Amino acid sequence: MLRKFSRFQNFAHRAMQRFALLVVAILILGISGGYAIGQSAEQFRKLARLEATYLTHLSKYVQWDGKTAGAGLKIILHGDDRFKFNESLRFAMKISNPNEKVEILSFTNSQSQQALDEAAKGFNFFVSLNNSGMTGEQLSALKGKGVLVVHGQKLLKSSPAQVAFEYNQNRVRMLIARKAIGEKKNRISSKLAELKSAVKIIEK
Repeated sequence: MLRKFSRFQNFAHRAMQRFALLVVAILILGISGGYAIGQSAEQFRKLARLEATYLTHLSKYVQWDGKTAGAGLKIILHGDDRFKFNESLRFAMKISNPNEKVEILSFTNSQSQQALDEAAKGFNFFVSLNNSGMTGEQLSALKGKGVLVVHGQKLLKSSPAQVAFEYNQNRVRMLIARKAIGEKKNRISSKLAELKSAVKIIEK
């Protein structure tokens, strides 16, 4: 068990280094700059691409509970995807994990019950998009089934979500609940806490 966890820590450390390099590249290209809320649709699409990149690399920091080799990842998206997050995520996953099988299922706000029904079967990530109408009470039914990703610190604290995206000073930051780092199921590596410019640990 200790050997397995040690391998996970080593892998997470290498993934963190790759993630840090990718973030630097994004900053150099100017993708993370100039994202004031209320700007053009193209800027919001760039935000979606950055979030997709963050989520792709987050997948490498999670010690998935019960995931067997070659099983792949199941990701559920909920909300009206106006800025092509689904498309960006598929592309980022393909580039970052070319040999990993990834199933991405997308549901609009009008399909909330279908999304919950599908999520009840199990998932790796359930992503509540920025305009998702899913409430903290609805998300509570998914506690322990996978990693829940929402938007904003308020929903992170009022739901069982472990991760949230936050727009701060015209940039995207990933918020992670501290207890998610020590959970027995779907443990998130503590190495993420070292990425202070991109990650903030939140007490719930």
